[in-house]
Formats: sequence, structure tokens, C-alpha cells
Amino acid sequence: MPKTAPITSVLAFLDHELIKLWLQNTTSSNSRAAKRADLVEFIFWFKISSVDDFKSIERGDIMNWRDAMIKTPEKQGYATRSIKRKLSTISKFFEYLCDQGFIQTNVVLGVERPKLTANEGATQSISDRQAKDLLEAPDPKTIKGKRDRAILATFLFHALRRSELCNLKIKDILERDGIKQLKIHGKGDKERYVPLHPVAIKRIYEYLEASGPQHAGNRESAIFRALSNNKKFSTTGMSPIAVYELVIKYGQKIGLDTSRFSPHSLRATAATNTLVNGEDIRKVQHWLGHASIQTTAMYDKRDHKAEDSPTFRVRY
Repeated sequence: MPKTAPITSVLAFLDHELIKLWLQNTTSSNSRAAKRADLVEFIFWFKISSVDDFKSIERGDIMNWRDAMIKTPEKQGYATRSIKRKLSTISKFFEYLCDQGFIQTNVVLGVERPKLTANEGATQSISDRQAKDLLEAPDPKTIKGKRDRAILATFLFHALRRSELCNLKIKDILERDGIKQLKIHGKGDKERYVPLHPVAIKRIYEYLEASGPQHAGNRESAIFRALSNNKKFSTTGMSPIAVYELVIKYGQKIGLDTSRFSPHSLRATAATNTLVNGEDIRKVQHWLGHASIQTTAMYDKRDHKAEDSPTFRVRY
């Protein structure tokens, strides 16, 4: 995408009252940051230097922007889901400008969104055998290995989002109704409680014991701490990118094709596993923190197992 105005002018532009009010209307800090990032990218693409520039953008311009984001054999573009999200964000922003009487028409409305393919409809999960191999991939004898084993178990037994895992603090391990649980800070600042699986709690406590009382005894500390340059644990929690790289590293170690593998694959694996093993989909919806059961249904593969395909019912 073309380079545009200096970042300093873009940041100053974001201080405009119209922009600030639109962003402030989003209560979730994560959602607000995502909208801000999409808007900044849009501003860079169209070389926008003042709010008046939005008045000159036409529907054809939006189509050109969409087409520039789409992957082709000649260039690396965005995932379809990302393009759909960006178009949705900018459409909401233009609708807001219309409501404020600043522009007359939302030129994003009516612009066709790219369609998800079957492979993009839901994050790819891994098999039970691969999940077991992944759980055993880190070295259990080192403190880093203990941490990584606890992270992978927390993902695979509780289906957390990456941001939810990064936000976990010592105080979020608590007991409710006589059962050890995690207090999860989910999307939209929604909280839910997830009972801890015996394998996960064992690994978490082994890691915390190895990391020492200053860590385990600090209730405000992140559970999963980052490693500093001298290979010692810092006082700060792991970043989402560090967690991503950790998961990819162990995926590669056990021979996974990591082109479509990510931390979200572990969430998909856990969700699919519970449904295949007979759990009620509404319970899984609450467990995952989904607002809509349709989102949970994407992980329901009970009617799509390859071994149950009509292919194997053909007789000649």
C-alpha cells in the first residue's frame, strides 16, 4: 500500500473531536484499539490530512481499496476476515459521519465484501494425537519449559483467546463452589469463570513454584511472565506476539504445518473436542465466551468427519 503523510500528522488528526467521540463510544478497550488501527490504516491509504478529505471519497475509491487488500498470486494481501472487518469498521465510521451531518452519504454501503471460502470459515483445529504431542513438546526440566507446558495446557484445556491468556494474573486463580477456577477477562470487558482442568492446574503450580515466591505471592503479577534478554523472567507479562511465537515454535517442533496454525487453533481444537465428546453446544458457547451460538457452531464438526463421508457408503 502506498506511503502517505507522516505519522505525526496522522496522530494529530486523530485528536479531532469527531474522531475522538467515535472511538470513545466503544466501551471495550480492545475493540477501540482495533477500530483505531483500522482507521489509521485507512487514513494512510487515502492520504487523508483533514476530516474534510472524507467528503471527497467516492464508492469507486472504496472498491479500489478493497481490491488492493485482496490476496492474488502476484501479491500478499490480507485474510478475507480482516478485509471484511476493515470494511465494516470504515462503514460504521462513515455512518457516524452521516449521523453527525458531516457527510451526506455512506459510500461504503453497497460495496461487496469478499466471501469466505470453506477453509476460511473457521480456524483450523489439530487432531487429538497432535494436541497430546504439543502438550509434551516443551522441556519439563527447565523453568521456561515448565512455563510453556502450563501455557499450552491452559490453551488446550480451557479454549482461551490469546489476549485472555496474556491478561491472566495470579489473583485470577481462585476457588468457587469448592473448585479451582480461572477468572477470564474476555471480549467486550466481559468476565466469565472457567473451572481449571487437573492437568492445567498441576502444570501452572509447578511453574509458579519454580518461578519463586516473589512471583507466586504477588497477586497482581501476570501468571505467564516474559523472559528478559538475560533469559531470566521479567516482572511483566508475556505479549500476544511472544505467545504467538511460542505456540508456532512448538507446532513446528512436532511437525505441524504452521501456515494455518496459530494460538487460535488451540481454542478451536478444545472447542471441537468438547462438542465431539458430547457436550451441549450452549454450555460450550458460555465456556468460550461467545455472544452468539452461531459462532460456536463453526467448531461443531460432528456431521463433517471425513471417516463418516458418504464416499465410504458407495458400493458397486
